[in-house]
Amino acid sequence: MLNQISSHRLYSLLSSFIREIMNATEPDLLLDALMKIFQRFVDCESIVVLDNDLNVKKIKGDTAEIDEDLKKMIQWVMNNHSPMSLPKGDAMIHIFPLVKAGKTLGVLLAWSNEEIVVETSELLRTFAFLSAVVLENLELYSSLQRQHMALEATKNYMQRILDSFPQHIAVFDQDSRIVFANKGYSLSSFGEDIASKVTQLVQKTFLTGSRQTLEVEEGANFYSIVAEPIEYEGQPQVLLVITDVTNTKEVERLKAIDQLKTEFVANISHELKTPLAAIKAYAETILMSIEMLDQQTLNEFVQIIYKESQHLESILEGLLDFSKLEQRMMTLEKTTFDLTGLVRETMRSIEELARSKQVRLELLTKEPVLIRADQKRIKQVITNLVNNGIKYSKEDSQEKYVRVRIERKGDKVLIEISDNGLGIPKEYHEKVFERFFRVGTVMDHRVEGTGLGLTIAKQIVELHGGRIWLESEPNVGTTVFVELPVGDER
Repeated sequence: MLNQISSHRLYSLLSSFIREIMNATEPDLLLDALMKIFQRFVDCESIVVLDNDLNVKKIKGDTAEIDEDLKKMIQWVMNNHSPMSLPKGDAMIHIFPLVKAGKTLGVLLAWSNEEIVVETSELLRTFAFLSAVVLENLELYSSLQRQHMALEATKNYMQRILDSFPQHIAVFDQDSRIVFANKGYSLSSFGEDIASKVTQLVQKTFLTGSRQTLEVEEGANFYSIVAEPIEYEGQPQVLLVITDVTNTKEVERLKAIDQLKTEFVANISHELKTPLAAIKAYAETILMSIEMLDQQTLNEFVQIIYKESQHLESILEGLLDFSKLEQRMMTLEKTTFDLTGLVRETMRSIEELARSKQVRLELLTKEPVLIRADQKRIKQVITNLVNNGIKYSKEDSQEKYVRVRIERKGDKVLIEISDNGLGIPKEYHEKVFERFFRVGTVMDHRVEGTGLGLTIAKQIVELHGGRIWLESEPNVGTTVFVELPVGDER
């Protein structure tokens, strides 16, 4: 058939074939072009393309049977990279290997009623070679596509898994840019404070090359942040995981409150038992020995019972005040009075306690300072704060004092109560005002009190529209600041 085709027509067919195989985007289109060009030169009843394992990849025309003898011949062609034609009944089977750089990619079988001349065979062999070159590239491309699709599927799969996590997850490069983020991180709306701390933590992780952790509070939420150094394609990165631990913190807080309540009950039991035991003991002594007691001894016993009953009453009043404040039932009875005079009177009333502890009380303000407030409640606050200064004085100190200063500042009055006692560690400066909180062994049973004094004082001050805070250093002393509005001085 080759001698029937003009040179111009041959070049046209070759050019058309090359365009077709170069434009093929998948192996199936390439094999279509190869079968089509074969049919141009050989009158074929059937054309079959097999792969290396003799599996059918493409078939055109009638279904052809491949027996064991034919398979052996096909294998010989594939091994020797040489085409072959052999008779099969009334037909001829033409076998052309698809070879590229000594590698067989498959084989083409064509069933025909005519023999192929050498020139046509060489031309078809060239077509098979060109097809093999493109086929290898297409199969490589298909393989890469499959790998890419597999990677994309894996990426999407992992993305869906990470998106389902409650944690906020992100990966940063060395320029602190986000290269990956799960849905939780992408939709998060952290404030500037957390964003700034995240950047600092990421930079610190790059700098140290070690795991970094941080806990931050934003509003009513607590977050645990973990930054882990990782590597991708030889480049250092940082994996950041932010976990909302608010519920965990709340459970810890409730457990802590339960523990504090337990300690409070034990402490209040101790505080109540002490005066009750004294009252009971002296009352029993009077009942059993009243006829043998002289008047002076009897008076001393009664004074002790009275003093202890006052102590018991003050404990109960403190508990009642705390209950009122907790239920927001406390009301203020405001009057205008001299705050300096009230402090002076309060210090005189607890002078005996101060002397027993060898603590010197000093009022540094002499001039009157008028204020409109609940006199009884303000006295309660001053009493509690001065009492604390006395109770928590250092036993081995040569000079112990509690000093009070009052200063008018515009429409505010600032009261400073300072001492040179045991002091409070910095981490407890805010917590000492919390209900049921006690600073470990510093506030133990050697010191009288329910541990509610500062809580009650804080709530009374805030009820007046004021604020209370402290500055303290262990073994140096404490200064408590109370700021109150002057009010309408009527």
